[in-house]
Amino acid sequence: MSGLVDAATELEALAFRLRRAGDVELLQAVTKAMRAGVVPVQAEIRAGLVPHLPNRYAATLDADVRIGTSVRTAGGDPGVSVTGTPAGKTRKLRDLDAGRLTHPLFGDREHWYTQEEPSVRPGWFTGPAEAAGPRVRAGIERALADVADKAANG
Repeated sequence: MSGLVDAATELEALAFRLRRAGDVELLQAVTKAMRAGVVPVQAEIRAGLVPHLPNRYAATLDADVRIGTSVRTAGGDPGVSVTGTPAGKTRKLRDLDAGRLTHPLFGDREHWYTQEEPSVRPGWFTGPAEAAGPRVRAGIERALADVADKAANG
């Protein structure tokens, strides 16, 4: 955990110095590197739908969920996040990630049922995101080192 805190502190300090120096180009390079680091995670999350959810629902959710990234270089909590948002219908993404799929029985909206393990397994979203953490962190640290070198060498 210490490495993550150190990287976040370094990122915050570097972003502050770049903003103060007016070096928009290098700040954009840091942001771009942070986004690039999590791009593979989006595909890994989508690939995890089928093993975690019933096949038909996995296909429906795959078409209906937007997976994006959020990059923060300012403030006390710099970093990059992967986000999931339902596009259109109401989806309880947190419940699905926790391994609970609630649905009406054969479309009868007066009788709702919750499916759990073994047909619905937890972690379709958080599993790949957390597993990618060390890899993404290493990429961000490399990008920080590259940008710091460019800033120091002009």
